[in-house]
Amino acid sequence: MQSKYSYKNITWTDSLCPTTQEVELLMTEYKLHPKVARDLALPTYKDRVTLYDNYIYLILHFPAIRHSHGDDISQEIDFIIGKNFIITNRYEMIDVLEQFAKEFEVNSILEKRLMKDHAGYVFYYIMKDLYMSLSDELESLGDQIKEVEGNIFNGKEKEMVGDISKISRDLMNFEHTIKTHKNVLETFEGYSKKFFKDDFAENVRKLIDEYEKINTILGDEIDSMKEMRDTNDSLLSSKQNEIMKILTIFTVFALPFSIITGFFQMNTRLTPIVNNPYAWPLIVGVEIIITVSLFLLAKNKKWF
Repeated sequence: MQSKYSYKNITWTDSLCPTTQEVELLMTEYKLHPKVARDLALPTYKDRVTLYDNYIYLILHFPAIRHSHGDDISQEIDFIIGKNFIITNRYEMIDVLEQFAKEFEVNSILEKRLMKDHAGYVFYYIMKDLYMSLSDELESLGDQIKEVEGNIFNGKEKEMVGDISKISRDLMNFEHTIKTHKNVLETFEGYSKKFFKDDFAENVRKLIDEYEKINTILGDEIDSMKEMRDTNDSLLSSKQNEIMKILTIFTVFALPFSIITGFFQMNTRLTPIVNNPYAWPLIVGVEIIITVSLFLLAKNKKWF
């Protein structure tokens, strides 16, 4: 499915899961290289940027945690940026592009964004919105981390093991997905100086700064998650040690009963005091005395 939008002399074609025929039409209309056309037909798993005679071709992936409409953990967008046209190609619904399309239909909003006279600025404002969306994703993960922290210190360490693993996985996926953005944008910055021959490269530098901010926040969240995991593991270990300690104490206290009772259960003729009418209270009394003595010793040594 393809949608076309126009603003002044700029045309934006947004392509969603393009068919072979739609790719061929784009190839013919915009004189796309056959390799680019092949890339548009199927998802590509590596970010990159290439300069052609009449356009710049970029592939970027973005983390999809809250805003995914499919099973993928990342959303791919292919950008083909000419001087008076831009093509975005994707393989699932992406909320940011859907919202940007609505703005494109209302030119007054674009005027407020100070859209200038070539398609590079369309790319710039789409990327700004995408990075803002990534900031929202990180904020959501930060809220989850705070919630987990509260539950950990409310005695729910065991229940939080699964949540910690899920958030850690989301953070790792996030980091893996955007780690090549800086290199791609820096290369694009150099290409844009040759291709647009104006001060547009300054806007690309702003996008790199936006990426750096997101990457810094991401690093902080990853560090927080590691500390949270270590804290949770320590609290779990401490609880388990306390349980083992209590069980050990009960075992020690029960030991005299087991040993003495076992001793008098031996089937021999010379077992002492077995035939004594006071044998039972004597045996039980000795067991109680030994148990109480062990208890007082443990209390005095502060073993519990």
